[in-house]
Amino acid sequence: MVGNNSLTDDEFTVLMIADRGEFMLAIGRWAAPMESLTGKGFLKKDIINGGPQYTITEAGRTALVDRDREDDKHLGAIIEQGSRIGAAQKLAREQAEVAAQALAKAAKAGAVLGDTPEASARKWMPVILERALDIINNG
Repeated sequence: MVGNNSLTDDEFTVLMIADRGEFMLAIGRWAAPMESLTGKGFLKKDIINGGPQYTITEAGRTALVDRDREDDKHLGAIIEQGSRIGAAQKLAREQAEVAAQALAKAAKAGAVLGDTPEASARKWMPVILERALDIINNG
Protein backbone atom coordinates (compact mmCIF):
# COMPACT_ATOMS: atom_id res chain seq x y z
CA MET A 1 0.00 0.00 0.00
CA VAL A 2 1.21 3.46 -0.82
CA GLY A 3 -0.19 6.89 -0.16
CA ASN A 4 -2.29 8.60 2.46
CA ASN A 5 -5.49 7.02 1.18
CA SER A 6 -4.05 3.51 1.61
CA LEU A 7 -4.86 2.24 -1.86
CA THR A 8 -3.74 -1.29 -2.57
CA ASP A 9 -2.07 -1.92 -5.92
CA ASP A 10 -5.27 -3.61 -7.17
CA GLU A 11 -7.41 -0.65 -6.06
CA PHE A 12 -5.02 1.71 -7.80
CA THR A 13 -5.26 -0.37 -10.97
CA VAL A 14 -9.06 -0.37 -10.84
CA LEU A 15 -9.12 3.42 -10.39
CA MET A 16 -6.76 3.91 -13.34
CA ILE A 17 -9.00 1.75 -15.55
CA ALA A 18 -12.15 3.49 -14.33
CA ASP A 19 -10.54 6.89 -14.90
CA ARG A 20 -10.10 5.95 -18.56
CA GLY A 21 -13.81 5.24 -18.76
CA GLU A 22 -13.31 1.54 -19.40
CA PHE A 23 -15.87 -1.00 -18.24
CA MET A 24 -15.01 -3.52 -15.51
CA LEU A 25 -16.99 -6.25 -13.84
CA ALA A 26 -16.64 -6.85 -10.12
CA ILE A 27 -15.67 -10.49 -10.53
CA GLY A 28 -12.61 -12.54 -9.65
CA ARG A 29 -9.58 -10.52 -8.69
CA TRP A 30 -11.39 -7.21 -9.15
CA ALA A 31 -14.43 -7.90 -6.93
CA ALA A 32 -12.83 -7.04 -3.58
CA PRO A 33 -11.02 -3.89 -4.78
CA MET A 34 -14.14 -2.59 -6.50
CA GLU A 35 -16.27 -3.20 -3.41
CA SER A 36 -13.64 -1.51 -1.24
CA LEU A 37 -13.40 1.49 -3.57
CA THR A 38 -17.18 1.81 -3.66
CA GLY A 39 -17.22 1.75 0.15
CA LYS A 40 -14.57 4.48 0.27
CA GLY A 41 -16.59 6.60 -2.15
CA PHE A 42 -13.97 6.34 -4.90
CA LEU A 43 -16.26 4.40 -7.25
CA LYS A 44 -19.98 4.81 -7.80
CA LYS A 45 -22.09 1.77 -8.62
CA ASP A 46 -25.07 2.21 -10.93
CA ILE A 47 -27.36 -0.41 -12.43
CA ILE A 48 -27.45 0.05 -16.20
CA ASN A 49 -29.25 -2.36 -18.53
CA GLY A 50 -29.83 -4.70 -15.59
CA GLY A 51 -26.16 -4.91 -14.61
CA PRO A 52 -23.77 -2.99 -12.39
CA GLN A 53 -21.70 -0.19 -13.89
CA TYR A 54 -18.90 1.35 -11.84
CA THR A 55 -17.67 4.86 -12.50
CA ILE A 56 -14.95 6.84 -10.80
CA THR A 57 -15.97 9.69 -8.50
CA GLU A 58 -14.16 12.98 -7.91
CA ALA A 59 -12.89 11.51 -4.63
CA GLY A 60 -11.57 8.57 -6.65
CA ARG A 61 -9.76 10.89 -9.04
CA THR A 62 -8.26 12.73 -6.07
CA ALA A 63 -7.11 9.41 -4.57
CA LEU A 64 -5.58 8.47 -7.93
CA VAL A 65 -3.65 11.77 -8.12
CA ASP A 66 -2.56 11.43 -4.48
CA ARG A 67 -1.25 7.92 -5.11
CA ASP A 68 0.62 9.12 -8.20
CA ARG A 69 2.23 11.89 -6.13
CA GLU A 70 3.19 9.43 -3.41
CA ASP A 71 4.65 7.07 -6.02
CA ASP A 72 6.62 9.98 -7.49
CA LYS A 73 7.95 10.89 -4.03
CA HIS A 74 8.86 7.27 -3.39
CA LEU A 75 10.62 7.00 -6.75
CA GLY A 76 12.43 10.27 -6.05
CA ALA A 77 13.62 8.93 -2.70
CA ILE A 78 14.87 5.74 -4.36
CA ILE A 79 16.75 7.75 -6.98
CA GLU A 80 18.22 10.02 -4.31
CA GLN A 81 19.32 7.03 -2.22
CA GLY A 82 20.91 5.45 -5.31
CA SER A 83 22.77 8.67 -5.97
CA ARG A 84 24.08 8.76 -2.38
CA ILE A 85 25.19 5.13 -2.64
CA GLY A 86 26.95 5.81 -5.95
CA ALA A 87 28.74 8.83 -4.49
CA ALA A 88 29.81 6.84 -1.41
CA GLN A 89 31.11 4.00 -3.60
CA LYS A 90 33.04 6.48 -5.77
CA LEU A 91 34.59 8.10 -2.70
CA ALA A 92 35.49 4.69 -1.25
CA ARG A 93 37.19 3.65 -4.53
CA GLU A 94 39.11 6.94 -4.69
CA GLN A 95 40.27 6.65 -1.07
CA ALA A 96 41.19 2.98 -1.54
CA GLU A 97 43.41 4.08 -4.43
CA VAL A 98 45.03 6.76 -2.23
CA ALA A 99 45.63 4.12 0.46
CA ALA A 100 47.08 1.68 -2.09
CA GLN A 101 49.44 4.37 -3.42
CA ALA A 102 50.54 5.20 0.15
CA LEU A 103 51.06 1.50 0.98
CA ALA A 104 53.14 1.05 -2.18
CA LYS A 105 55.36 3.99 -1.17
CA ALA A 106 55.73 2.63 2.37
CA ALA A 107 56.56 -0.84 1.02
CA LYS A 108 59.22 0.52 -1.32
CA ALA A 109 60.71 2.54 1.52
CA GLY A 110 60.66 -0.52 3.77
CA ALA A 111 62.39 -2.58 1.10
CA VAL A 112 65.67 -0.78 1.88
CA LEU A 113 65.77 -2.91 5.04
CA GLY A 114 66.19 -6.01 2.89
CA ASP A 115 62.59 -7.13 2.30
CA THR A 116 61.06 -7.25 -1.15
CA PRO A 117 58.46 -4.55 -1.71
CA GLU A 118 55.77 -7.28 -1.66
CA ALA A 119 56.95 -8.65 1.69
CA SER A 120 57.21 -5.14 3.08
CA ALA A 121 53.64 -4.35 1.93
CA ARG A 122 52.36 -7.48 3.68
CA LYS A 123 54.11 -6.42 6.89
CA TRP A 124 52.61 -2.93 6.73
CA MET A 125 49.03 -4.09 6.08
CA PRO A 126 48.24 -5.20 9.68
CA VAL A 127 49.77 -1.96 11.01
CA ILE A 128 47.68 0.13 8.61
CA LEU A 129 44.51 -1.86 9.37
CA GLU A 130 44.96 -1.46 13.14
CA ARG A 131 45.53 2.28 12.73
CA ALA A 132 42.45 2.62 10.50
CA LEU A 133 40.32 0.78 13.08
CA ASP A 134 41.69 3.04 15.81
CA ILE A 135 40.71 6.11 13.77
CA ILE A 136 37.23 4.65 13.14
CA ASN A 137 36.63 3.78 16.78
CA ASN A 138 38.36 6.68 18.52
CA GLY A 139 38.28 9.48 16.00
